Amino acid sequence: MLSYQIFFYLTTGLLAANALPQVKLLSKLPKNPIETPAPDVWAWGVHPNGLGYKARNGLSVDQCFKNPNLIDTPACKFPAEVCIEYPEFASRSVCAGNTYPADVCASSIVFAKTEGCAGVQYPAEVCSSNIQFALLEGCAGAADE
Repeated sequence: MLSYQIFFYLTTGLLAANALPQVKLLSKLPKNPIETPAPDVWAWGVHPNGLGYKARNGLSVDQCFKNPNLIDTPACKFPAEVCIEYPEFASRSVCAGNTYPADVCASSIVFAKTEGCAGVQYPAEVCSSNIQFALLEGCAGAADE
């Protein structure tokens, strides 16, 4: 009798689990995505009732400023313009991956030391203005000028 009860409960449980709707995720973007660059910004899916949804891969700049504890997390990524406007973030992970113009790199040692200023050649007057600038790779040939 006990074996019939176990069989009944197992069979009922398996049938109920298979009857639940499953969410089908798409592996490619729609033909005309709403925003660009779409592959890095949006995650797409199909809901069982036919409604689609989209979700951002990170927080907006405004949301990051409103939640400073999230600034150094992967959820926050500032564009170069924001990092230039707020140089206190230039050396932090939120500004990693940005490339800065040569004049911005020469304006501050904070920017000059970032990866976004790698390969920039500094004029002699910038290199002679501070020992930290003088030690940078971009000042290697400045004494010859």
